[in-house]
This record gives sequence, C-alpha cells and structure tokens, in this order.
Amino acid sequence: MHSSAVLVIGVVLLAVLIVVVAVLTVSRNRGRQAPESPVYVVNDAVDFTVAALEADTLDRVGKTGVRRIIEWSTHYLQGLAIPAHQRKGLVVVAGGEERAIEYIHRELARRGYEYSPGDIAAVLAGEAGYLAGIGALGERVKEQEPV
Repeated sequence: MHSSAVLVIGVVLLAVLIVVVAVLTVSRNRGRQAPESPVYVVNDAVDFTVAALEADTLDRVGKTGVRRIIEWSTHYLQGLAIPAHQRKGLVVVAGGEERAIEYIHRELARRGYEYSPGDIAAVLAGEAGYLAGIGALGERVKEQEPV
C-alpha cells in the first residue's frame, strides 16, 4: 500500500472515531439534563376536559362553557397568589374546592352564564386530569391542621 492510501485510511478512521465519541457524549449528556417543567396550555386543557366529560355534562356546558370555567378557575387561582388575598389555612385543590366553585359560579352568573355547581365541579375535575397528565401535580398530602 502506498503511504498516501494508509494516510487516507487513517484520516477516515480518525474521523469515524471522533463522530462516535461525539454522539456518545451528546446522548449521555441528554440523560443528565433536568426534566422539562410542565407547560399548561389552555387550549389543551379545554380539549382534554371536553374529551373527559360525560356526554350530558358536555351537552349542558358545551366546549365554550368549558373554556369559560377553566379561564375563571385560572383567574381564581391567580387571585389567591396576591399577598393581600392570602390567609392562614389556605387550601388550593386541583379539581376545585367549594370556594373556587362558588367564585366561578358567581362570576359567570354576573356575565349571564348559568352553569350548575355540579357542572363546574365536573369541568374542574377534568382540568385536574389534564394537570396530572402533564405532570403539574405534586404528591397528595395528608390532611392536617391549617398552617
């Protein structure tokens, strides 16, 4: 073999070795990256909830009503984040709790939309399923005395 042929083979083998090492390094580092944070998308939450609702509930509320309820649920939760609204013993429950349902019902009624508390609760339960599906819920905690 000529020295130029040996040189070409050596360069090709070196290039292949460099590519293999680079691929292994990149794939190994991907496994070390922190998991992505859940991303809440209202349209996805609405679609998920619509698919999860019982047919009779969906007939009464409709897809637009599901969106309204979810948006007012978000508004309620944002209001709880305001320091002046925080209080001892505050309970935030995925799927809604009585105060959230009352607030959503009242705000929607003020705007001319009447949904029963049971239908609102069903929509919020569907939204909680979406939250669980995207990994946005933590571990269930034991009941305890308010802080």
